[in-house]
Amino acid sequence: MKSKKIFILYVIWICFIWSNSLLPATQSSNLSGSLSYQLYSLLHLPVDFELFHTFTRKCAHFSEYAVLGGLAAFSFSCWKKGIGTSILVACLDETLQLFIDGRSGQISDVLIDSAGILCGFFIVFFITKHFSKKD
Repeated sequence: MKSKKIFILYVIWICFIWSNSLLPATQSSNLSGSLSYQLYSLLHLPVDFELFHTFTRKCAHFSEYAVLGGLAAFSFSCWKKGIGTSILVACLDETLQLFIDGRSGQISDVLIDSAGILCGFFIVFFITKHFSKKD
């Protein structure tokens, strides 16, 4: 493990992700729908709101797991363990949703989450490599 402090943030972020997954469907939909509608109104896009809302939810999946991937890059000394552990978190997240009222686990969400993890991990990797070469 590289940094215990960052690892604590990694665990806290997992708790944040899973707390969102523990929300019943109506509560989750109301929260994301409200945020999507505010953004939709602000942008004045010529697309159907439901399509925009779905896109926004998928971007949220990607983003929260990109943060997790970035934290994993700092937390784990072995990149395989960091990525593997984070993908396991995504799988458990979708499995958890199977037991929440009105929610469902989606393999497509695990794939989106995994893409976010890889993106966050490699952004941190490339930034740290870039700055370490300049020193």
